[in-house]
Amino acid sequence: MNRGRIDVARMDAERIDIGRSLPELGGGISKIHLLASRGPYYWRWLKSLPYGATRRITRRKGRDYPAMEPFFTGTCGLEIGGPSPTFCGNRLFPVYDRCRRIDNCNFSGQTIWSTTRGAERSCSFAKQFMAEASDLTQIPDETYDFVLASHVLEHVANPLRALEEWRRVLVPGGAMLVIVPDQRGTFDHRRAPTSFEHIVADFQNYATEHDLSHLHEILAVHDLALDPGAGSALQFHERCLNNAAIRALHHHVFVPQVLERMFSTVQMRVLSIGMERPFHIVAFAQKMIRQSSGGGLGDDPS
Repeated sequence: MNRGRIDVARMDAERIDIGRSLPELGGGISKIHLLASRGPYYWRWLKSLPYGATRRITRRKGRDYPAMEPFFTGTCGLEIGGPSPTFCGNRLFPVYDRCRRIDNCNFSGQTIWSTTRGAERSCSFAKQFMAEASDLTQIPDETYDFVLASHVLEHVANPLRALEEWRRVLVPGGAMLVIVPDQRGTFDHRRAPTSFEHIVADFQNYATEHDLSHLHEILAVHDLALDPGAGSALQFHERCLNNAAIRALHHHVFVPQVLERMFSTVQMRVLSIGMERPFHIVAFAQKMIRQSSGGGLGDDPS
């Protein structure tokens, strides 16, 4: 379950109220001390302000947005997660005010991202589905012209299964816009990128959202200084253990090359993939018509 000028640096913690998530700790450690320890996070936030202001004044969109816009204009789509400020007007990829109708799918009616700043005012979902991102069985095949997911895929334990499902609900020729974090500017910057072979193994092993196989790595290298909403190391550990209910864990760390192979594996033609400031990887792909000769998962065309 995709935010403006500091959206990835804040990542999944940005909507947790810091005052509530940093209680007074034993030994005289106060909220002030904890906030002060997050200096690197706030320094990156300050450095992003000139870029964010310039982009809003110039109304600059994502570099590949002109080629994407026709897929959204006057059409019907589904957003996984969200609502996402990135898809609001005067943001990187305006979709909400371009499309004719958009539905939503989320794993729960209430999440730690439910108070998205301003996004609710810019988007009114026509229909709400409550389902896993990797299991859209409530939705018939070939229902939507486009699918959106901003900073969702990294939270999914079985991302190939999710992409397969998102593809299934697209009409032939429909488009998918997926945004994931560029780890280099986020709290994942110390982690090794997830290999394509690992992604395939998760698919073959039917990984579910109860999977905690990455927990040891995450606890060892997660940069809490760039994740103020996670609280203390103890609070972060407890949140990770409860990930099946909270979904804040980043199961995977993506790079463009692996994303491209993933899309090809589920028979999506990648139209563009690249980086956007501050810390986004943006992939845009189109559903190909399945050939009678076969293909599909397990037949990686790379």
